[in-house]
Amino acid sequence: MSTVTPALKTSPLYSNQRITDDDIYRNSSQFTKWSFTKDDLKETREKIATSTKTRYTAKLEEFLSNGENTKDLTDDETQALKDEFNLGVSATEQLQIVTLYTQKVQVFCTKLKLPSEVSATAMSFFKKFYISFSVLDLHPKNLIFTCIFLACKSENHFISADTFASKVKQTKESILEGEFMLLQSLKFSLMVHHVFKPLHGFYLDIQSVLSGKVDKNYLGTVYENSKKRLMNSYLTDALYHFSPPHITLSSLLMEDEQLMMKYLELKFLGFDPNTPTDKLNDSQRISKEMYDKLLSSISLCKEELQSNMIPNRENAWKIDARIHYFSDPMTFIKRYRAQKAKETENPAEPDAKRQKV
Repeated sequence: MSTVTPALKTSPLYSNQRITDDDIYRNSSQFTKWSFTKDDLKETREKIATSTKTRYTAKLEEFLSNGENTKDLTDDETQALKDEFNLGVSATEQLQIVTLYTQKVQVFCTKLKLPSEVSATAMSFFKKFYISFSVLDLHPKNLIFTCIFLACKSENHFISADTFASKVKQTKESILEGEFMLLQSLKFSLMVHHVFKPLHGFYLDIQSVLSGKVDKNYLGTVYENSKKRLMNSYLTDALYHFSPPHITLSSLLMEDEQLMMKYLELKFLGFDPNTPTDKLNDSQRISKEMYDKLLSSISLCKEELQSNMIPNRENAWKIDARIHYFSDPMTFIKRYRAQKAKETENPAEPDAKRQKV
């Protein structure tokens, strides 16, 4: 009869090391596949913009080499078309238009009364897509409902394709046709670590650490305001550079810095942060180093959360129009001709006449 040998105390089964939420996050697909330095993310976007411009410049040459396409074009129209294509759609312009449409994703999710997690996941999916593809590969407006529907499935908020299509007044086919392309861009990793769980955790911990020192009703207001701010964090690049708890702490600090600094001092230090280093023991020095490092990271995160890449209406229209021109060069020609005709009908007034006015 065989005997079972008990596991030794030195085995991992009996390890005293605790697995933290941070350990789980740093082994997640979100961290391993979607964490970038600012320079790396900028370089990735610029590569996409450059390669896309090269591809579409080649398509323009192919278009112009076809006599059927150019037989009615004047030399001025052909040159104007080349000049427009030479501008391309820069990485910054692509980010601006993607951010604008990410905001539209948020608006539609609100109108559909979807949970915060679904809205945040849809926004995350939308932005991630354009780290793999260009706005010229798929216009952002054609991706909005695909992202929302996939987010509903990913967050276990069940709704059938037919029901969803009827609610957003789109065809089921138009919603589903881009789904596989979206999954490819996401590297088939649908798990999104959100900022809302850390927010709830900090809300409870602040009450514990500052017990009797903070009004619960006021803290509830801080919580709700921070939640709104955190939803807007998905319009920024913060999720690519910082962990969800860092983003949450930054948002809370932006809401009430005095409250949060008191919380952090009591939580991480337990002594005056201005105490000279030579008067601290080894344990306190380590705590102070971690505290300073955390504040430095939060400061950088706050800068990111305060950034705004949404273009004004005029710039958005110009970028959007150029995207359409790249897809169909004749739309630019029609626009160019209409503009020339308008200039002919309404020539500039003589200087003398303008001076009288």
